[in-house]
Amino acid sequence: MFGIVSRKVWFGKYPSDSENRCPLAMRALFADMGMHKVLFDTGVGTKRIRGASYYRFHDLKNIQDELSKYGYKPEDITDVIFSHLHFDHCGGAACILEDGRMVPAFPNAVYWAGKRQWSMSQNPPLWEADSFAPEVARMLQNTGRLRLIDSDQELFTGVRVRLCQGHTDDQLVSYIDTPFGTIVYCGDVIPMSTHVIPLCIAAVDNSSVISVDEKMRILKEAVEKNQILFFFHDAVTRAVRLKNVNGKISVKEKVEF
Repeated sequence: MFGIVSRKVWFGKYPSDSENRCPLAMRALFADMGMHKVLFDTGVGTKRIRGASYYRFHDLKNIQDELSKYGYKPEDITDVIFSHLHFDHCGGAACILEDGRMVPAFPNAVYWAGKRQWSMSQNPPLWEADSFAPEVARMLQNTGRLRLIDSDQELFTGVRVRLCQGHTDDQLVSYIDTPFGTIVYCGDVIPMSTHVIPLCIAAVDNSSVISVDEKMRILKEAVEKNQILFFFHDAVTRAVRLKNVNGKISVKEKVEF
């Protein structure tokens, strides 16, 4: 998760075991925007995936059950915005019926993803092949509910997306206007609070140089506009505001909402 950054730098900033394995979250975000009821990513879901034992999944949640705790049914969701189509971000968008058929978990939703993400999910480069969930993306495309994004744009009032590269192609970073301020749903561009460290990026990123440049662009804007960064993979810290002291960006405060 921390690439070339030595353990000496990140140790103490994030928990790990004797094998340097870190506990990670798959923290989806839900926003009720009035006419639009929006999910940002869905997590891995509860279906079995190839190689799951390597990741030691534990305490997996059914995202439909979690939404029901807040009074929402799957049919209420109007939009699902994928940061990208890796299995841990989009697997929960699919349900497996008793007869084995795969159907959308949110039957009335429009599903949004980067255009290059769709093509890569179906014809992945060898480096990234094990990361995608091609059958989920294909099922959504076949239902006619998948919308592909190839430019920065406002999807609807209160939600806009920006294309980012580096970790993978055409990731969507979402900007959500809320009473708390603008929340930046970072996906894997900035997956954890520890990644506020400039050169701290995941070793699995497609391009280290691009990942750092894209991340710094988001961090600088977040400081200037006092935005809230929301982290998908951070098991300790959900969201933060940032500060810039003598040119060094760091966490100013944790944010709870």
